Amino acid sequence: MVAALGACHHDAPITSCEQDLSGTFDSSGARWMLTERRGALEGYPLFDDSGRGSSDEVAPRWLELTRTPAGITGLVRRRYMRGAARCEAETPARIVGCAGDTLELVLADPIPPLSFTPCRFGRPDGSRRERWRRVR
Repeated sequence: MVAALGACHHDAPITSCEQDLSGTFDSSGARWMLTERRGALEGYPLFDDSGRGSSDEVAPRWLELTRTPAGITGLVRRRYMRGAARCEAETPARIVGCAGDTLELVLADPIPPLSFTPCRFGRPDGSRRERWRRVR
């Protein structure tokens, strides 16, 4: 029975950024799900990432990344709403390393808008490096 369950596990250990990076990852106690289709990667939090405490409606962050000859790059996005007004904030993100079942990402969090009509944003916080370890 144990051998049969192990045979059903499809996630090969991550040894390179060239392979499919789909899976569940832990980043300092916060879990993320990455999916990959045709060179496009999407990442979604598996924890409450709704920005509670704000008077505005704040959607969870999500990642949109693309494989290019220069590497895996894209954006961290977050939607903010105040009544009918909606602003989508974004900051750059990239995967800079893949080995030992761990992804190394460089990213920054999107920040709330300074105004909603029109959407205007301040300067985002500096980027940081995160390690995402695959959860098996």
